[in-house]
Amino acid sequence: MKQYYLGLLMVMALLQACGSKTVSNESSVGANEYDTTTSVDGIQRMTPYHYSDTIRTNGKAYTYTIHREASDSLPVVIDDEGNKYADNVYSLTIHQGGQTLFHRQFTKKTVASYLSTEFQQNGILDGMMCDKSLPGLRFAISVSLPQSDMFEPLLLQVDTSGGMTISRDERGEAELEDEGV
Repeated sequence: MKQYYLGLLMVMALLQACGSKTVSNESSVGANEYDTTTSVDGIQRMTPYHYSDTIRTNGKAYTYTIHREASDSLPVVIDDEGNKYADNVYSLTIHQGGQTLFHRQFTKKTVASYLSTEFQQNGILDGMMCDKSLPGLRFAISVSLPQSDMFEPLLLQVDTSGGMTISRDERGEAELEDEGV
């Protein structure tokens, strides 16, 4: 099971690295890196992240932007060794034809009903990316135990009217490989 999660995490990192992207100056480090400076409060925070790309689906071009910020207003997660981690807020904005189709902020609370108790209590929202292996406007979301290879994968589907559905990503490692991910 641990190999499945590690494989899926590696696939998500590979997908994030592929394609044309614009990464702002504030987040020139990798998407899943922690700020290496020591904070006065002893809380580790992931670096700010900003990503924008275009995807074509159903004959239309959609531009999406994903932004991540560590949040001091969310509960701090403390691991088994007493290390403290700030949780993150992700913003997803999708534009089509000059119009904003979708804009929403996501926290771990947004997806909590899809997570095990362990990840609800001890995980942080640490990943969001467009899943181009699936049709439509689909985004992979991950909640992980901080600085580990353990995470729970979710799928966010945004429809062309701006609605959304969230589900657990039940695809196995073999299925992801068959899809060329």
